[in-house]
Amino acid sequence: MTKNTATQNTPSDVSSIGYPSANNVSANNVSVNNSPRNNSRLPRWLLLSCLIAVGIGQSFIFTSLPPIGREIGLADVRISTLITAGAATFVMAAFLWGRIINRIGRVRSVIVGMSSYAITIALTGWVLQEALTENLTAEQTYYGVLILRVIFSLGVAGVLPAIQTYLIAHTDVKYRSSTIALIGASFSIGMILGPAFASLLSGLGLTAPFYIIGLFTGSVAILVWFFVTDAQHVRQLEKPVAINWFVQPVLPFLVMSVFSILSMTGVQQIMSFLIQDRFELNVAQTTQQLGFAMMTMSCFSILVQMILVPRLQLGVVKLVYYGVAVGLLSQFAFVFLNNYMGVLLAMALFGTGFGFLFPGIVTAQTLLVKDHLQSRVASINAAMQGLGAALGPVIMASLYQLDQWVPFVALMVGLLLVLGAFVYCRSKPKYDF
Repeated sequence: MTKNTATQNTPSDVSSIGYPSANNVSANNVSVNNSPRNNSRLPRWLLLSCLIAVGIGQSFIFTSLPPIGREIGLADVRISTLITAGAATFVMAAFLWGRIINRIGRVRSVIVGMSSYAITIALTGWVLQEALTENLTAEQTYYGVLILRVIFSLGVAGVLPAIQTYLIAHTDVKYRSSTIALIGASFSIGMILGPAFASLLSGLGLTAPFYIIGLFTGSVAILVWFFVTDAQHVRQLEKPVAINWFVQPVLPFLVMSVFSILSMTGVQQIMSFLIQDRFELNVAQTTQQLGFAMMTMSCFSILVQMILVPRLQLGVVKLVYYGVAVGLLSQFAFVFLNNYMGVLLAMALFGTGFGFLFPGIVTAQTLLVKDHLQSRVASINAAMQGLGAALGPVIMASLYQLDQWVPFVALMVGLLLVLGAFVYCRSKPKYDF
């Protein structure tokens, strides 16, 4: 499989959108959308807004659902299964969306996913409201919310791959890492805003966040429908040839995606344990200190992805090297700096390292596949991220039970393995980044 090349029209800046000619596209089994050229930044920011909305939808449920579930009589385990079912569905659905995107188009895929998101979130709020007013039993509510969470995940799993593929197709290859970084930063912003929105909007009612977020998401979907066009999309009207991804050059970087998300979610999981145990705090004090630590990590990750990577135009090699180096420093800080300021420094370094490493890994994936495979590799990568998010808390919490320092040493080993795999790949001609 050959390395991807730049589009025919080179944009004048990172926000420009260019559309190459469709003259080279075979008309035997494809059809091309011949929308007019559009150099506006509006489509780019609308799509990034979709990713913020997806991040909100993925995170606010952790704040809103548990207290409502308890209020209507659901056991904590059953509440957890609602979240787990959604995560598992997301992983499986993401594998399927690559072919769907190729068939129906990137913009249509975004609209379908966002519309599904808006409708299911609003209906979830309605079901929970009916349960709070005792019009539905706890059992009926559980299965109603379960079905809605599955449908939500089926739709939203296609949004990230569709947007990533669209933005890659409409920006020059030399801005590839900047585009990937903005995608990651947008989703991270949504993940931060989700719990904040849930807390603020719940003052209007326990189920108010569901309706308001659903309205916001639906509005963004309508704007995408009216203002985002895709003249580059080539519809695949025939079933694509099956690909054995296990023998493709992109495989090592898909595995790296699992590790990067695993490390991020794992550290988030064990940080409350570490702060409480290391400083002997009560629950209220732990929650407060944990909030500062999480915000520090998230802010540094977002700043790196939104400012440093686009401004410096770093390539894959530097992104991976910087990410591994700063990531290793963060693990040493976690182990050897035993005061709270040391924890904050470690979280800042960890967020910075992730902000470099993750765009580097995903950018490498996009450079290792041809244009017609971008949506498929993006969907597989989304599934890998979902897998990492599911495994991270379990693995890191298990390692923490052995000793406080064990998870961080394990992450050091993992980062060194990532570095070793990357250096090995770089020694091969097919990995010419």
